[in-house]
Amino acid sequence: MLRGVNRPGTEYMCVQNAQVFDGPCDSEHIALLRSWKLNAIRVPLNEDCWLGNHGNEAPWYGNGYRDTIKSYVEMLCDQNLAVILDLHWSSKNSLQAKAQIPMPNNMSSIDFWKSVARDFKDNSRVIFDLYNEPYPNNNAYDDDEAWQCWKDGTQCTHQDYGTSGMQQLLEAVRSTGASNIVLLSGIQYASSFLKFFDYMPKDTLSPPQIAASLHAYEFNQCKAKGCWDIEIKPVFDQIPMIATETGQKDCLHDFLRDFLQYCDENGIHYLAWSWLVGDCNVPSLIQNYEGDPTTFGEGYKHHLARLASGKPATYSSTFDIYNDKITHWADNWSSAKTVINSSEVIACEGKFSIKFTPIKEKSLHFMCYGCIQTGVHKQLEFWIHGGELGGQNLNLQLLHKNPDQTNQVKQTYSVEQLNGKPIAPNAWTKIIVPFDESNEAFDGFWLKASEDQPTVYIDKITVRARKEDTDDDNNTTKLIFNLFTITLISILSILII
Repeated sequence: MLRGVNRPGTEYMCVQNAQVFDGPCDSEHIALLRSWKLNAIRVPLNEDCWLGNHGNEAPWYGNGYRDTIKSYVEMLCDQNLAVILDLHWSSKNSLQAKAQIPMPNNMSSIDFWKSVARDFKDNSRVIFDLYNEPYPNNNAYDDDEAWQCWKDGTQCTHQDYGTSGMQQLLEAVRSTGASNIVLLSGIQYASSFLKFFDYMPKDTLSPPQIAASLHAYEFNQCKAKGCWDIEIKPVFDQIPMIATETGQKDCLHDFLRDFLQYCDENGIHYLAWSWLVGDCNVPSLIQNYEGDPTTFGEGYKHHLARLASGKPATYSSTFDIYNDKITHWADNWSSAKTVINSSEVIACEGKFSIKFTPIKEKSLHFMCYGCIQTGVHKQLEFWIHGGELGGQNLNLQLLHKNPDQTNQVKQTYSVEQLNGKPIAPNAWTKIIVPFDESNEAFDGFWLKASEDQPTVYIDKITVRARKEDTDDDNNTTKLIFNLFTITLISILSILII
């Protein structure tokens, strides 16, 4: 399995700072990368810097840029690392590539891939990521016009420059005789794959040497297991998938932990963003180029170290819906007046709680995709504070989400009955909603009142697993591979740590 990091800088330094790299690029730097138990590095490229377009020849532009990148790739490969080269910054044809744009252009993006493919076609360790984050048609999530633009560069009515599609870029690579694995990113910044197979470009190789490229962050629309099962599982069940970027921007690693667990269970390769010195909210994995991790980076480094030691990464099916933030597991669909991060009362745990003013038939509503599974989870827990008055009469209802986005109430609980007494004023009380073992899945819950009620505060909403895994769990991580993934792994087998 490929497990690595992104090494940004090579897409922007050449047009912003008259350099190629942001940070060191020597053998000591590569040894440090390896010490994190990585086996893959993604190197973002700038189309104009590579081709020498819209600028003058310099050590960081044109021939100098190409030679430097080729030397760096050779150093990485010599250390048994796979390298993913991606077209990160493309130009709007007549303008220099100084930013990310929705789609590759129709003047030099094809030339870029012909040039890159010619230089690396004899190195199977190098993978070509055709376009970093396509977002055609005003960043549509599931739109035929956007997918048509993505595939062949037509129907790109919202772009103010001529575009190329993934089919043209793939043909450019194959025209050189290169048989390297090619990655295709989904639309909406590589996060949407709903119509991927309807528009997937055709590869001239048999079997096709194509994999899907996903970018997974905690702020994505699809950001938890229930949604991944619906939207990306149909893709990785048929072709390999590499999460060429993943991370989170709140300096934590709870989303990262859950996503990596999902990847390990389903044979998805992954590379974290990014090996760059900065704040963890960049997100940066490291505080300095000695490799000291940020709090976000600590989570990734720990995960890789456990896998390298032959142990499963630590994981629990227990998760928080709210804990000083709404976590990636749920979305706020509330219809009632709420303050999600309130500091009006001292929180039960952490800094904040949710201020909820129950108005008749208005809800505090957290939606997820089948996240509550009674076969896996034994209870829902939360803390409630009755404010100055207490005595609120609230119902908690477990929900199924209908295809039209409405909700069907499946089970109803009186909070007062769960508590065994009225909600206390000026105090926190823990409420537990027990589940039977019927193996039913729920798409979240809401709190509602049949009549207007005084304000309450809610904190630390947790879905508790029936079995808690620990660091000492000796069960091996379950890995699922399809035929295409096995083909990918066989090509890169010498890279596995």
